[in-house]
Amino acid sequence: MTAYIKQFSEHRILLPYTFGESSRLKKQVYFNSEWVKMIQDNTVSILGWIQYEKVKWLQNNNPEVPGLVYKLAPLDEKMRKLGRVRKLWNGIIELTEVRDVFIDDPINRREYDVDHFVPWSFVMNDELWNLMPMDSSLNSVKSNRLPLWDLYFERFAWNQYLMYELVNQSPGLHKLFEGCYRDNLHSIWAGQELYRPGNTREVFYNILQKNMRPVYDSARRQGYELWDYRGKAN
Repeated sequence: MTAYIKQFSEHRILLPYTFGESSRLKKQVYFNSEWVKMIQDNTVSILGWIQYEKVKWLQNNNPEVPGLVYKLAPLDEKMRKLGRVRKLWNGIIELTEVRDVFIDDPINRREYDVDHFVPWSFVMNDELWNLMPMDSSLNSVKSNRLPLWDLYFERFAWNQYLMYELVNQSPGLHKLFEGCYRDNLHSIWAGQELYRPGNTREVFYNILQKNMRPVYDSARRQGYELWDYRGKAN
């Protein structure tokens, strides 16, 4: 085998490495200098490819865990990118009343936070379809818990549809929406289905529910607590 590899390397194609003549544990491995240089010059790209293939394998074998790429290299919570989403909701609140998902009162433009319906610690991203304006006083109380689906998802979905509807009616809001592309609009299903023009309210709701419910259920199975702002939690 050693002789064959040596012959193949010398006469047919330049191999990355060849074996020496010693046997077993004393076997030498000789790396070709041209291959070594190529690897050194392209280390970043090669490591990126390895990471990409690792993430694909892990994601295929763990379909209920979203955002695996972020969990392999966890982001600092302070790196959340919500500024452009807040500008979008500010523009919407200036045009029309937006009601809080939990207390059903109108959102005060000066006293609200942008928060995740399914907790950031689980999804590890700031996707627009999972974000909502909510009363600042409730944000810390909700903390790292899941809002009761049957009680709150419908209100959340209608606020999302309100945003979708106004974005498609107002050029100014649409520009703010486009500003979210870089940090908050990465999900293929959201771009191709949820936010495509022409969805009715019912179609929009069904698309959002179909894609969010499995993520929500997965978080629940992994031990995330349920939350009700009225003080009832499970």
